[in-house]
Amino acid sequence: MTSPKPRFTFEAPPPKIVLLPDAQFFTRVVPVGDAGTAVDVATQAELALEALAPFPLAQMYHGHFWKEGAKHALIYAAYRKRFTTDQAEDWTDAEVAMPSFAAVLKANVGRATTLVLNGGESLTAVHWNDADDVPASVTTRVLPPEASDAERTAARDELLRAAGESVKVEDVDVLPAYDPESDDGDIAFRAGRVTAAFTREALDAVDVRDKEDMAARRRGRSRDLLLWRIFLGSVAAIVFALVLELATIGGKFWQKGRVALVNQRAPMVAEINKANDLATRIEELSTKRLLPFEMIDLVKSKQPPSVVFTRVTATSEALYTLDVRGQTNVPNDIVAYQSLLNGLPEVQEVTVVEQDSRGGLTTFRLKVVFKDGAVKPDIQS
Repeated sequence: MTSPKPRFTFEAPPPKIVLLPDAQFFTRVVPVGDAGTAVDVATQAELALEALAPFPLAQMYHGHFWKEGAKHALIYAAYRKRFTTDQAEDWTDAEVAMPSFAAVLKANVGRATTLVLNGGESLTAVHWNDADDVPASVTTRVLPPEASDAERTAARDELLRAAGESVKVEDVDVLPAYDPESDDGDIAFRAGRVTAAFTREALDAVDVRDKEDMAARRRGRSRDLLLWRIFLGSVAAIVFALVLELATIGGKFWQKGRVALVNQRAPMVAEINKANDLATRIEELSTKRLLPFEMIDLVKSKQPPSVVFTRVTATSEALYTLDVRGQTNVPNDIVAYQSLLNGLPEVQEVTVVEQDSRGGLTTFRLKVVFKDGAVKPDIQS
């Protein structure tokens, strides 16, 4: 029994997600009215932070959450000095850096729902009054590492009282984490039974890093996407060219086969054509009469006085053709004679085959072709 061969699979590494402690951030819910676009909301969020925060925006890590149609936006910020330089450098290559509670902000919840996130050293309550709006409040309570169950329960009850009336309360004992199995958005998170999916644009809004750096990242993503599409288009063009080349080569082989088959059957076809011509000739000889005298009479009816026939020939090889040889001392009468014969309704074509002038005498040869069936036999004969 042979052992199965090992299977090698290559998968892209998961994106780096940085979830920051909720307790480091203060949160507020601000009205945005009919903001219209995400850009307008971002502007209003920064103005609100400048009015509420004790520090300038340049000294804070901040972000906001808003969804289309919502009347409010959730803003949050943290003083930069609460994080060490090493921590900030660790965020540089991350897909997103945000507080832990931001990972559930797009969860599908109902009216008056509260999610209680257990962060180990803190509890965070995210409460929605209206499922179509952003959370009405995000509140965090810090717990000592040695906190008892009673202390955790008391903190939880305090958070629920601060949140307001809740129809549904769901405790989430697992911190949000990246969900690689989800197909709902560009980046999805799962915390227990709670899932939330974000688009790239929504992630940029909740990200707390420097907004100019985020804008540069967006431009880089757009450039990378454009280059990727160009690459895919080039690959598709190369594949199409290869298919065309293979089709051309196959067509050449097919054409060679056809030519070889035609050459192989050419003698057989020639024999068939020869037999067909012979049968046609036999049919003509058996059903049609050679009428030399009737054709000569028609030719003589237009003969000019200066023209003298020296020889008139009609053969069974060409039932409706006369070979007329003659001479004249008036060369122009040959052209006139040709025109007169062409005017006969029985004549199809008259051709001057030969013409030669010597010593005042012009000899000529005419080929007169009559129409099929136009010449009738003489009844008296």
